Amino acid sequence: MNIIDFTNISEMGEYAASMVITEAKRNPKLLLCTASGNSPLPLYEQLAREAQKNTQLFQETRVIPLDEWVGLPSEEGSCHAYLKKHILTPLQISKDRYYGFNPTAEILEEECGRIQNVLESEGPIDICILGLGKNGHLGFNEPADVLHPHCHIMDLAPQTRQHKMVADIPSKPTKGLTLGMHDILSSKRILLLVSGNGKEEAKQKLRSAEISSQCPATFLWLHNNVDCLLADVPIVNVTY
Repeated sequence: MNIIDFTNISEMGEYAASMVITEAKRNPKLLLCTASGNSPLPLYEQLAREAQKNTQLFQETRVIPLDEWVGLPSEEGSCHAYLKKHILTPLQISKDRYYGFNPTAEILEEECGRIQNVLESEGPIDICILGLGKNGHLGFNEPADVLHPHCHIMDLAPQTRQHKMVADIPSKPTKGLTLGMHDILSSKRILLLVSGNGKEEAKQKLRSAEISSQCPATFLWLHNNVDCLLADVPIVNVTY
């Protein structure tokens, strides 16, 4: 794992964006897995600026989300709403190039199977964008005795239920849909972006390189092409 510390989030975003842009130029049909939250925002802002300058760059790019809250309407604090604002609209990702979750599906297990079929037919993921949870989770892969390999329904940890994305929602989601650890680790390249407060313990465990299912992010040490970008400067909360 290549760990790089940045003094501010702008530099972190520019560095990460240069990697994605370089790969998008090399591979027009790039399959990009996108996380939600505050940490990836500097990257997405840089990609949006690049898309304004080079309108052809992302015209064939494909996007699959990392995870989604279960039961939320698509425009109410959901990961889809976040990605629509910060990725799908700015990069002009058409519906046929976006493989989103349906978190209101009647049978969620079948929805997981559908996403898994997408990964098998469209994958592997070329670049997987990740953030680090305060408890060390990746997506909604929460600390547990055993981690799920593929897309699954996850009971969310109490800390995750208090995430800023759903802070204003009276009835907090208790479950999430997420790609599994094998899905993530099958990506050709992984970018882990970390910023904000309250993640000191998770960062310490990650730096230790001791792999534990109680800190899912440590499994990234099993991958041979991971860039971990850290900026310790607190950032402004996302608003919708």
